[in-house]
Amino acid sequence: MRIGVSGYGKMGRTFARILGKKHEVRVYSNYSKRDFSSLRELYEWSDVIILATSMEKIRDQLQELKEIAQENPKGTVLFDIATFKSEIIELYVDFPKSVKVASVHPMFGPGVTSFEGERFIIVPVPGREDDSRMVADLIRKFGGNVSFLPAEKHDYIMGYVIGVPYALGLAYLRLSLKRGLDEFGGTSHEYLITYGKAVLNDSPEFIREVLKNSWKQIVEFLGMVLSVNPGQLKEEVGKEEIEGAYKKFYECLKGRKAL
Repeated sequence: MRIGVSGYGKMGRTFARILGKKHEVRVYSNYSKRDFSSLRELYEWSDVIILATSMEKIRDQLQELKEIAQENPKGTVLFDIATFKSEIIELYVDFPKSVKVASVHPMFGPGVTSFEGERFIIVPVPGREDDSRMVADLIRKFGGNVSFLPAEKHDYIMGYVIGVPYALGLAYLRLSLKRGLDEFGGTSHEYLITYGKAVLNDSPEFIREVLKNSWKQIVEFLGMVLSVNPGQLKEEVGKEEIEGAYKKFYECLKGRKAL
């Protein structure tokens, strides 16, 4: 299978590296000379196209690829891996029916070494739901586990599961640096500052995009901080799960110290 990847940042390199073990993979990049000099060359060569660049460039590239595909329709599979979907999902609607389209969200970062067992969320293009099932079958062949969400619900949930943790980790890291807390912090402190530093592995542009798209969920979280009832929460979670989480928490810290 010929797989063309547009974008050679951290996630673009991850997809190229992992898929290149079993498939022929080539890369197009706006910033450096790779295997193609244009999106047209990428389209004409590829059986599958993965857009792994910034949200702004994905919008521009979808528009350009749509015009190319309308001139030369063929059975290409096309999807992006952007974090938020509402602003781009409608751009797929007018692609020729021969091009199978969907939006995909890999729920992991560039540190993975395989897609085996990793979670992928497929966001169907309205009116082209059959395309999303074909894309899902392809992801399963890559080894991924697949679930489906409409674009609006996907973005709403991502505000909680990505935006809120990012805000928490970054804000605590900033507080720790400002107040000089590192000298005195214990295990919880160490865990949070480690996570905050790990978030900084992403580009500033991406982090700002995540926080911008998650501000409502972050405000809700801040309100919950003031109203949380630890006793009630303990009953909801259950003793067995709490004890298991406590052990896992320390295992994570031990793993970090071993690095």
